[in-house]
Amino acid sequence: MRTTTTDSPARIRHVYDGHVGLYADSLVTEAAALLDAYLTTASKHGLDRSVADEQGWLALSAADAIARKYGRPAIELTPDKLTALATALRTAFTAEGMTVISSQIPMGVAVAPLPDGPGWGTGPGGWDDPGGLAVAFHSNSGWALTTNHPRRHVPVHPIYAPATEAGAAEVAQLVHGVLRGDTADPFRRHR
Repeated sequence: MRTTTTDSPARIRHVYDGHVGLYADSLVTEAAALLDAYLTTASKHGLDRSVADEQGWLALSAADAIARKYGRPAIELTPDKLTALATALRTAFTAEGMTVISSQIPMGVAVAPLPDGPGWGTGPGGWDDPGGLAVAFHSNSGWALTTNHPRRHVPVHPIYAPATEAGAAEVAQLVHGVLRGDTADPFRRHR
């Protein structure tokens, strides 16, 4: 198997940073490998690597292709698989040092906000209650991040990660980054 060039992961991360949603590191790695394969094919056709992707279309294509692979499952997930994913996510949140709380979101697993992190004023106690975040996973969709609030119309942002235990661990890392303020808050306008 080919290893990725040093700039391919950075180029893929740059593409993903410009999109709405959160992207697991495993997707960056996979998309970078696809980008390298595209560039290798281009060089076999006599194109210099820098010329082949001068406008960034190959990087965009690789990033989008891999994101689509993980945006929603190819087949509907069974209730047993959904339960296993929720259990893996609770375990991953705890391993990341977050506090799992009661979810206000159907099929969701919620975590409390961190004392020094951002808040969303969405808890059951009103605007003074920071609420926290919830991640849901449904039988026909991928991971979804939302605020932990029972109202029907809350913003939802996709999290692109595998529907596996390892994917749950990556989701927990991404959510922890949002709670710490290290990852751009997808709920803030003009992030």
